[in-house]
Amino acid sequence: MRGHSDPSGALLLGCGIGLWTFFKGFRVMREYKVLEDTPRIPIRSVPMGFVHIRGKAESGEVLASPVSHTPCCFYKVEIDEWKTQGKSKTWVRCCVDMKGYRFHLADDTGKVLIDAHAAEYDLPLATTREVTSHATGASGPGASDADLLQYVTYSQIHCMTDRAGQWIDKRFEKAGAADNPQIQAKRDAFRALFAAIPAVAHGGKPPIEELERLVNASGPLSDPEKEQKRQMALERLRMAEGASQSELLTTMMPTAKPAEGRFRLREFVVIPGQEYLISGTCVENSAEDQDRCLIAKGHNEPTFVISTKSDAQIHHDLEKRALLMIFGGAAVALACATGLLVHFGLF
Repeated sequence: MRGHSDPSGALLLGCGIGLWTFFKGFRVMREYKVLEDTPRIPIRSVPMGFVHIRGKAESGEVLASPVSHTPCCFYKVEIDEWKTQGKSKTWVRCCVDMKGYRFHLADDTGKVLIDAHAAEYDLPLATTREVTSHATGASGPGASDADLLQYVTYSQIHCMTDRAGQWIDKRFEKAGAADNPQIQAKRDAFRALFAAIPAVAHGGKPPIEELERLVNASGPLSDPEKEQKRQMALERLRMAEGASQSELLTTMMPTAKPAEGRFRLREFVVIPGQEYLISGTCVENSAEDQDRCLIAKGHNEPTFVISTKSDAQIHHDLEKRALLMIFGGAAVALACATGLLVHFGLF
């Protein structure tokens, strides 16, 4: 061995990545088998459980996507940051932002409501933009570079609050939130507060109502001293409702600064009128509207795919990806394990 470099760390990391890829390949293969064994049915005949349907997206509400400003039902933006890793530079996934409304998928037989938030998206790339904080300006159609840097900050905060919300959900589930209305009220209040934080950092309205709801959900308390402090907190929040939004933004949570660095934004959109193939779980819709059924990610069957490809294309791509991950992951793990044995003189 020349120099002071020790390859054991890199070999261990490669072995771990190879094993992770190997076992992940079997999950992809399972998804391929599930889709292959599930026939496509008309939307009118959708039963409860896992289904495979095709139709056109329909939505009474649309929003503009953040990168290209495309009118859509739903968007997903993958944000990568240009970073130095060792002696090289590469794109590293920073965060993924998703937002949109529930929409309908319709064919000649009927329509069904779709909740796309937890789906795996196999959609064509709508647009790609690169932006750097060292040189900003308008770069063609869509959002300006300055707006995109601000959006990157918003997305990072959004991802952090989503992870925090998931952690809170798990904690409340362990505490038996489903069987205790007071605990359930606290969980809902925390959800509303976490959902409001990204908009506040983006210059939106301060979450006074959400904070007041959280404080109300925590009481009344049996300890007189703690109850007095809770009432004082409520009084301060009521007084804050009369203050101007600009004052609250500067004192409670200043608007977050635009991101610094170099970023790549890749945008995918679900567009009204476009045809999609959806494989997901049909469940009973808990919302109070006219739709009895809802397609979403199931608890027992996690496969939930939204794609513009044909059935044959999806099956071919999944099978190819699964085989590459299984055999490629196994080859990398074996090669790195062999390298470790050679390095330590055991082979």
